[in-house]
Amino acid sequence: MANPIDNKRAKVIGGIGAGFIAVFLLLKVFTGGGGGSDVPAPTNDFGSIQSTTTTTVPAPDIPGGSFDVFATKDPFAPVISIDNGTPSTPGVTGVTGSTGGGGSTTPTVGTAVAVVDVYDQAGTLVAAIRVGSTVYTVSAGDTFATSYMVVSLEGACAQLLYGDAPFQLCKGEEVIK
Repeated sequence: MANPIDNKRAKVIGGIGAGFIAVFLLLKVFTGGGGGSDVPAPTNDFGSIQSTTTTTVPAPDIPGGSFDVFATKDPFAPVISIDNGTPSTPGVTGVTGSTGGGGSTTPTVGTAVAVVDVYDQAGTLVAAIRVGSTVYTVSAGDTFATSYMVVSLEGACAQLLYGDAPFQLCKGEEVIK
């Protein structure tokens, strides 16, 4: 014999399910859903008549007969040029072999820096460093070309500072700063 509690639970679940089905059917009937379509499928009223039409498109009217050409910009060229305001002296190209300990020339944006040579001079390691067209003979601790400082010299390489940015160059290497 079945337990009366199980029968009661089955009746409650069945009643809830029947209620959902009744609500669903009532909504379908009153909202007009679920029926077939009374609108007939579209038909071709022209039958099997085919016609071809050829249309020629005229050339576009361009004022002046050509396209406007605008000046292009080089994305790699600087937008502005920086003028240091220092007049150039004609006939003077640059001083080579100057001593370290400070120079009066300020490097411009995009100046080439190269280590020409690192050698021993009277027991002290010195380097010949080219900034632009000027060659400076410097040792560790020297400041040259206003913004550069030699941190250390070792072997054929120089540890340098440009402002507060450190970099290393070895003999024969060149970088743009």
